Amino acid sequence: MPSPVTAVSARWTLLPGSAGAFEIVENATVVLQGSRIIDVLRDRPPEIIRHIEAPQGILFPGFVNLHNHSLNGPIFRGIVDDLGPETEADGLVHGLLLPLGDLAGRMLAEDEIRAVYQLAVVELLRSGTTAVLDMPRAVHSAFFAVAKQMGLRVFGAPYIFSTPTRGVDALGDPIYEAIDEDRSLRDALKVADEYDDGPGGLVRIGFGPHATDTCSPGLLRRIAHEVRERSTFASIHVAQSRMEVDVVGRRHGVTPVELLHRAGLLGPSLIAAHCVYAKAGDLDLLRESGTTVANCPLTFARSGVTVSFDRFHRHGVRTGIGTDAYSFDHFAEMRAAGFVSKLSRGDPGAGDAATLLRAATETGAAALSRPDLGRIEPGATADLVVVDLDAAPLQPVRDPLRNLVWNATPADVSLVIVNGDVVVRDGRPVRCDEAGVIRSAAAAVEKLWEVAEREGILPGRERGGRS
Repeated sequence: MPSPVTAVSARWTLLPGSAGAFEIVENATVVLQGSRIIDVLRDRPPEIIRHIEAPQGILFPGFVNLHNHSLNGPIFRGIVDDLGPETEADGLVHGLLLPLGDLAGRMLAEDEIRAVYQLAVVELLRSGTTAVLDMPRAVHSAFFAVAKQMGLRVFGAPYIFSTPTRGVDALGDPIYEAIDEDRSLRDALKVADEYDDGPGGLVRIGFGPHATDTCSPGLLRRIAHEVRERSTFASIHVAQSRMEVDVVGRRHGVTPVELLHRAGLLGPSLIAAHCVYAKAGDLDLLRESGTTVANCPLTFARSGVTVSFDRFHRHGVRTGIGTDAYSFDHFAEMRAAGFVSKLSRGDPGAGDAATLLRAATETGAAALSRPDLGRIEPGATADLVVVDLDAAPLQPVRDPLRNLVWNATPADVSLVIVNGDVVVRDGRPVRCDEAGVIRSAAAAVEKLWEVAEREGILPGRERGGRS
């Protein structure tokens, strides 16, 4: 029996245009059957039983979030802001973020971990994200079941380590502690064997070597081999701190990007997160190898560090956008990418709306070898979002694309479709009790914070702002 047909009509629809632009079509109708777009009509369709109409809506491909840590967002909330100049940004990951994530794995029960992940998935879906590349710990593989049940498309890259850090020493330098890297890789392979749906599935598993200073060259070479053997992807933090660059230089005499090149991991199947301290020669290697950079400017702006999307994009490096570990608002991240680009270059035309939206959709899909995502056209997979442009901050509408990028927020998302299924309707997720998810996740995170304070990972609470 054939799948039912659904039609989605909007005031404006963003279709693929020439030279990487979008064609904005008024009053088009996108026709879906099963998980696929089967037609795009430029007038009203014949009678179709399931017809979703958005009279003041803009229909566009769902966001492909290229770098995320779903567990971390809720547990870091309100902790990483306003830390002040006495906190070194480079030591934040090793002195606070990794230890707190490790603690969550040790002391939260399975149902509590699931609750935190449910909260993250609600936030991702409500922000218009239909596909996310997430890097969980292998022991937190419940994330994949949660995401699948709630309808989010996931590209999972379980963490793999040789020498994870155990905090920082008195000088603020990371303390590296060797572990069984064979076991770490086996754990990731076990996750892949259990959860991977294959190249076109809702859950695709790749590899997540943590960073160039926490993975040995031998481990990176083995991961490169597995990526080729399984025709999948890898994601890694690269040149995200000065300490990482210094450590890799002392150990191996090369930059982090050069280390990945030597290991055979650079290439179209690699997503390199951040690359804050990548040098000009590194950018050449990234461009020539076809590697993708995941730009997450808000993460570093919190620490007073500028990471310009335009720097990578203008150099010819394939550049997508990710939300990293603090807030999963893709609209805010796109805007940050644009504003930082304009400020860094001193050019108001840098980081324009069409370029940013393409990076957040089609470029992210291409990085994950899914040309069927990130586009609205016959044959593409139906991962779609509608934003209503009838709210006061979005009216009047002269240019719907610019209104979408520069003014919309998650509160304006009315409809999200993933794999042809409606997963957000009228701005609310349809596969969970959102209020119950929030209560359960908040209770779990409060419990974690209390233990973290007792163990000295978190300082005692200081409420209110600085004077």
